[in-house]
Amino acid sequence: MRHLLPVAWVPGEEDCEALLYFPPMLPQVFSQLFGSSCPASSPPFLIGVLPGEGVGPAVVDAALEVLAAVGSVSGLAFEVRFGGAIGLDAIGQSGKPLSAEVSGFCREVFAAGGAVLAGPGGGRFVYDMRRTFDLFCKLSPIHPFEELRGAGRLRPEAGDGIDLVVMRENLGGLYQGESESADRRVVHTFSCSEEEARRVLEAGVRLARQRRGRLTVVVKDSGLPALSALWREQARAAAAGAGIEHAFLDIDYAVYQLIQNPRDLDVLVAPNCFGDILADLGGVLMGSRGLTYGVSVSAAGAAVYQTNHGAAYDLAGADRANPAGQILSLALMLRESFGLAAEADLVTEALRRVWAGGWRTADLGEPGCRVVGTRELTRRVAEAVLSTAAVPAGRSR
Repeated sequence: MRHLLPVAWVPGEEDCEALLYFPPMLPQVFSQLFGSSCPASSPPFLIGVLPGEGVGPAVVDAALEVLAAVGSVSGLAFEVRFGGAIGLDAIGQSGKPLSAEVSGFCREVFAAGGAVLAGPGGGRFVYDMRRTFDLFCKLSPIHPFEELRGAGRLRPEAGDGIDLVVMRENLGGLYQGESESADRRVVHTFSCSEEEARRVLEAGVRLARQRRGRLTVVVKDSGLPALSALWREQARAAAAGAGIEHAFLDIDYAVYQLIQNPRDLDVLVAPNCFGDILADLGGVLMGSRGLTYGVSVSAAGAAVYQTNHGAAYDLAGADRANPAGQILSLALMLRESFGLAAEADLVTEALRRVWAGGWRTADLGEPGCRVVGTRELTRRVAEAVLSTAAVPAGRSR
């Protein structure tokens, strides 16, 4: 199925406050991070959509509604294609969480220079997706919003000034291992190669150079001495001569520092499992897991944008899911895969205006706010986009 959506051209970056704190990495900078060129993108920009399961269809629909609103104020076109079932739904249909049909769909999208916007999928969907398309690196921005300062579990001032990125190696480590079980005993083996560590650490060094010049590498020296020694060796080699600060933290202390002193952190690079833990913990700093999001990318520029939360099957169809993480992942896609920084800011600004007006989903409720459902919050974000001043006639890129 295909749909064409126009998407807005709004005044240039010089006229827009940079509200999304993640650094403006355009597709050309993706190539700087990962050492190869990305497919050229031009209108209509291609988005492959995998609605997913649980709350996935609801939050993905929310992101697409916001995209349609952006489109109503301009002339850029997006081609939106829908793929099939993923996760547990796909297992029921094909026996695999990532079916051959969906793999082929994503391969066509990537070959055409597009990106994938995916809802949550259960089972081993995300792990199989990463291995199939060599999506070796996941980036998860952590940047609390001023409008939600009192909505989280931490003191309001705890989130002030936080701006960091967790960079996670996707293809090695615990999650990509093999398990055997017999006689009530499980044996799980995993590996991490020098190449797997090296390329994500080199990408982390490049990202740190674009940001504040501070790289933190997460290890566990006593618990995983050989793995930690490999990561230390490759980190030192990657950082040599790069003009950045680099430090090492054991995962247990990194978790503590992420909550206690997050403003001291800039780019955290971690093995698979450690990075997953840190990115999810970032939801506490953001105010809700429903705000977390990220992108998994390949060296060739293939990219899958998702929230960092799961399917929340208990909320499916209940109109209670927070769509913000999926909307923020859409904004990240506009910025990073398509180079549309102004459009990304337009989406994020609309979301922030709705929060500033006191409208929240239940996970972000606080005294004085108005708690609404997924659909109502989405409608208000779309209306905030539509209220943007009209684009001057004849404005072009």
